Amino acid sequence: MARLSEAQLDEIRARHPVAEVAGRWVTLRRSGSKLIGPCPICSDNRQSRTAGRFEVDGDRWVCAVCADGGDVIRLVQRVQGLDFRAAVACLGGAEVLDPEEERRRQVERERRRARRERTAAIMRERERERLFRLWQGAEPIRGTAAEEYLRLRGLRPPPDGRLRAAREMPYYHGEEPDPRRPGKTRQRVIYTGPAMLAGIVGPDWRFAGLHITWVDPSQPKGKALIVDPQTGETLPAKKVRGSKRGGHIHLAGPFGPQARPRRVIRGEGIETVLSVRQALLAQGADLSATVFQSSIDLGNLGGQHAGTVPHPTLTRADRAGRERSVLVPGPVPDMSQPGIPLQDSVTELVQLGDGDSERFLTECALLRGAARYARPGLTIRNAWAPEGADFNDLLLEEVAG
Repeated sequence: MARLSEAQLDEIRARHPVAEVAGRWVTLRRSGSKLIGPCPICSDNRQSRTAGRFEVDGDRWVCAVCADGGDVIRLVQRVQGLDFRAAVACLGGAEVLDPEEERRRQVERERRRARRERTAAIMRERERERLFRLWQGAEPIRGTAAEEYLRLRGLRPPPDGRLRAAREMPYYHGEEPDPRRPGKTRQRVIYTGPAMLAGIVGPDWRFAGLHITWVDPSQPKGKALIVDPQTGETLPAKKVRGSKRGGHIHLAGPFGPQARPRRVIRGEGIETVLSVRQALLAQGADLSATVFQSSIDLGNLGGQHAGTVPHPTLTRADRAGRERSVLVPGPVPDMSQPGIPLQDSVTELVQLGDGDSERFLTECALLRGAARYARPGLTIRNAWAPEGADFNDLLLEEVAG
């Protein structure tokens, strides 16, 4: 196959919208301007109506767990296990264009790209500012339902107001007709209640978004029970708004690019990291030069990958019905993409692995992180919770015992 021009690639993308193609394998639902759902590449349950790791925005897709993304051709490559040539053929091949049509489409493509980038930048900044106002308007966590949630998890709030609380936080899920704009829709609020808020720090050290956990101290372990009123499905009590790629939640310790910590302890979830911090405090450890960070998700823990590898046990039938290994994000990082920043003063990085997460995916993420941050004078260690448990489970066992 001769090298395809950008005009030909655009024609394939226009002929096969990525949301439509993804919809052959999974069910997507609207969330704001995006479509979200289970990932057709790495999700164990492609029929889940509560998963949100996979996002489609325009003609692009991204998966937080795969730490991967791209256009519709890339999606077909990853789901079907095909190379580029085979994926293009699967999508019906490329149209042959004459030089004048190539030129016209190139001009139009550049015009659309510039307009999209301007619009996206404006929308991102507006959302960031809106979320920052929410963060600033939130109250201290002491004496709130969010503090009670942490207590039920055996945890104490971190210092310096790193976690805050909202008494009434709306939970958006799906869309509904907008009575003020005939023929238009708006995000649907299905629940409102107290929540714990954590600010997300971007790779540039700026505020980038919010991590929200809806809480209800009357429920086991304190998470709110949120049910879709139309389907009856139980939805995740946690959501992320804003940008999370390359971001983290700073929970304790010296903060900022000018800080001089000596050790960073980093794990996926807020509760996991706080559990390790609390255990170290109970042992009398000096944590004055230790930073505790949540990576928000597994993708951020290791950062963007440079290539996929076959999963050792997971398989999926291809179009011909043959069982093939599922390809997952591999252990080699893509160093061209930003990761969570690590100050030059750090001499020890501890990465936390949950024993109740998918083992091979987590192993690859920790290996990516170790390779990404490796440098002379830095020791990198991986600490694992026992199989089937996370570090908060261990803390609760200790408290109960």
